[in-house]
Amino acid sequence: MNVFDLVEWRKRNVTGIYHYWQEKNVDRTLWKLGTLPPGLLTFHGLTHPLDPSWHVLGLGYTNVDQKLINSGAVLHYNGNSKPWLKIGMEKYKALWEEHVDYSHPLLQQCNFH
Repeated sequence: MNVFDLVEWRKRNVTGIYHYWQEKNVDRTLWKLGTLPPGLLTFHGLTHPLDPSWHVLGLGYTNVDQKLINSGAVLHYNGNSKPWLKIGMEKYKALWEEHVDYSHPLLQQCNFH
């Protein structure tokens, strides 16, 4: 979960720094795959942790205190048991489903369970 200060982003040329690291690895000698390594290099020293009560993690792999869920601004279904999958944690599916419009034409094409 990220929250960005776009004024600071522009002032520090974050996009340029990210592209610099991508170009440095065009031959894939620094890292093999993915966008995580250049992101970590770009944002090193520029990040601050979010208050855990604001960003509630774990709804895809563990039990989370209901008080945290009720007070959280963002509920994060990280982990393998996403609520839209058969293996989803049943106790958290209703939290997700209340925000899904199953009648939407694009969702009609999806294989939700």
